[in-house]
Amino acid sequence: MKITKDNAYEVVQELEHQAKTSDTLADEIASAIQVVEHSELPPRKTEEVFDYFADQGLTHIWQADIDGSIKICEIHKEGFFDPIVSMPCDGISTKSLRQAIEYVMDQEEL
Repeated sequence: MKITKDNAYEVVQELEHQAKTSDTLADEIASAIQVVEHSELPPRKTEEVFDYFADQGLTHIWQADIDGSIKICEIHKEGFFDPIVSMPCDGISTKSLRQAIEYVMDQEEL
């Protein structure tokens, strides 16, 4: 599948729920994220991203695999069980959390 700037978010949306069981799909998602990260939009300021997170009443959960390694960052609306987004990650990091929040922000802008 050719991932472009125009279809990257659709690819991520389509595959994110399947990534838990397939390394290939996780790789496709990572590729889509890279395409989005290299878009020509100016980067958001860290303060802007985390202000949005707080203002929208969002929260997050780190999901671990059976070995205890953190593999997924989920963004939730406070009080709701189902995540707004579930993004693959390589452990707990501000960068992973920020990417997940920015994905939510980008979806709102579409």
